[in-house]
Amino acid sequence: MARLGLWSVVAGVAACGGESPPPEATKYYVKGSVTGLSGEVTLQLNGQERLTRTADGPFAFETPLADQTSYAVAVATQPPEQDCAVEGGTGQVAGADGGPVQVRCTAKTYSVGGSVTGARGSLALTLGTETLPLSVEGRFTFVTRLPRGSPYEVGLSQVPTGLRCTVSKGSGTVAGAVEDISVRCHDWYTLTAHQSASGVLGQGDFTSRTADRGSSTGAGTLNRPLGNPAFVAGQLYVADQGSNRILGFAGVPGTLGADAQWVLGQADFSGYDSGAGLQGLGQPSGLSGDSTRLAVADQRNSRVLVYAPLPSTTATAPTVVLGQPDFDTTPFGCAANALSYPQDVFVGHGKLLVADSANHRVLVWNSPPTTNGQPADVVLGQRTFDTCRRNDANGDGTPDSKPGPTTLFNPSGVWTDGQRLAVVDSYNNRVLIWNTFPTTNAQPADVVLGQKDFTSNAAALSATGVDNPATLTSTGEQLFVTDTLNHRVLVWNSFPTASATPPDLVLGQADFTRADRFDPPTGTAPSARSLVEPGGITLAWPYVVVSDYGNNRVLLFQSQ
Repeated sequence: MARLGLWSVVAGVAACGGESPPPEATKYYVKGSVTGLSGEVTLQLNGQERLTRTADGPFAFETPLADQTSYAVAVATQPPEQDCAVEGGTGQVAGADGGPVQVRCTAKTYSVGGSVTGARGSLALTLGTETLPLSVEGRFTFVTRLPRGSPYEVGLSQVPTGLRCTVSKGSGTVAGAVEDISVRCHDWYTLTAHQSASGVLGQGDFTSRTADRGSSTGAGTLNRPLGNPAFVAGQLYVADQGSNRILGFAGVPGTLGADAQWVLGQADFSGYDSGAGLQGLGQPSGLSGDSTRLAVADQRNSRVLVYAPLPSTTATAPTVVLGQPDFDTTPFGCAANALSYPQDVFVGHGKLLVADSANHRVLVWNSPPTTNGQPADVVLGQRTFDTCRRNDANGDGTPDSKPGPTTLFNPSGVWTDGQRLAVVDSYNNRVLIWNTFPTTNAQPADVVLGQKDFTSNAAALSATGVDNPATLTSTGEQLFVTDTLNHRVLVWNSFPTASATPPDLVLGQADFTRADRFDPPTGTAPSARSLVEPGGITLAWPYVVVSDYGNNRVLLFQSQ
């Protein structure tokens, strides 16, 4: 009966639908701690619940998690000037609270870096105890990071042989990421006064001077080379004006009188006639290149030719013509899209410049032109593009009695580093320098060399005088000028910032008061250290390359 009663009770309960309640599920929480906090940090669990902490210590999210639930803790907002990192922030609940999650906060740090230009070889920078080696141009960033308010100073610990490097904006106090440090390197030519050249082109030795070596035009001859050669992407280009051609060399030759590898302006190395069109040249002079193109001042055709890409084979055709509407037109003119016997061209740093010599002006294209006959953007030496008289400051068409800081008289050489501009004002016997690149027509120059002031233009033979200078070039620090009728090259070891600054040394003469044509002066032959009417110069490390017009040769002066 007792057993029967128990079963009756159970059956009765079942019949009424009653069941035993399941045990309540266990709840788990994600916990951890914060260390190093200075400020306020907000954490987030699984992209939902946010938890803000203002001091070090333990924390626990309020959201309960069931067993086997995944969790992820992240920093939603960082404290000012701190970086908080989460360690052990992801996992899965496994029969216990999640964690422990470690949130470690440290002072926020910023990168220190900038850019390097002109570097080659092994350059090394320092920041505190870190040394950063660099072998190429471009951006750099130190591994060391610094908190806001920290002082920093970047220095040079290693500079390759033959370079001079300067650091701009290299020191200060960190107020965020430092990205504007500038390291600029320039080739540095160590030369001596009246130095002898180590190489020669156009002649088989240093004592010969006859055009075309007294024979016919060939791959190793020159006839009155005039205008700056160009050294671009390891290739040397020389304007052989008297033979109406440009000779191309695959590098700077190491043997005396070496043959060129290709020729422009002629069908082969024996040609010398003046021509026009796509394949002809008429007394080419100044050359310039920017690693993707070669620009040629085709003087007699009153045009500038642009070859892109760089030519390296005989009779390569140009791709763009300036100063003329097409390749078959050659008359000179005075307009924004016309030229008159240009003697020099410079392309680089995003610009193209032309010494439009017979128009007594310099034309500026603010970007290298890509279409035939494209007009210039800025004119210097004239008030407008349709006035072309010498030393005409007011643009009335009548030459003034004296030059000025805005006028030109047969400019024959141009150079820029994108920030400064230098122009050889040949018949005014001076060099003009703009300390900032000019952006408006007839903008006045800031510095004059070769004269005591901007209104003087007499020729002179002295340390501060010149006579019919022709061309110039610069490393950005050293300045080189061909002082043509004084038969010398003048070298400034610091880029001049004041008028009438004297040069530091002279090539081609024993001192600044001599203008000898031969060596010895009483002789009739040149030597490795003499010049006659030098009319072109370029830099091809470690060589200073000089077109020695009167000796029908090109000399290579090697840095010591």
